[in-house]
Amino acid sequence: MKKETIIAIFLGLLFGGVVAVFISLKSKDIELSTNKVIAPSKEKILSPNLTGTEIQTLELSEPVNNAIFEKDIIRFKGTAAKNSLIIIQSPIKDLVVKNIQGKFNLEFPLALGENSIKIVVYPKEKQFKPQEKFIKVYYIDSEL
Repeated sequence: MKKETIIAIFLGLLFGGVVAVFISLKSKDIELSTNKVIAPSKEKILSPNLTGTEIQTLELSEPVNNAIFEKDIIRFKGTAAKNSLIIIQSPIKDLVVKNIQGKFNLEFPLALGENSIKIVVYPKEKQFKPQEKFIKVYYIDSEL
């Protein structure tokens, strides 16, 4: 090959590389400037006024953890926030109840042996986190 051909190929590759880098950088700038903003602007964010607002914590008076029962039905008694959603879960049954009064008294079935039960309270106010409690109770049939 002639010397002029080699120089022409080299300059063509160099010019093509410079143009490719320029186009790549410009297209990224154009893409960033045309994207829509997902988050609201800082002026529009309203912080909730939580002064004076307290949520009642989940308190479970019955049953106590690691209690042993001779019947296959127990009662959950306790208090939680008014108008909250109470969910009680075990391997044999799920119970969902709206807590209107603040106090609750619910019947719940037990399986023979150990019962791991999860109680979750979802408050009506969305700014508060759900509250959870885990208990284990045992149902031992007296005839066994």
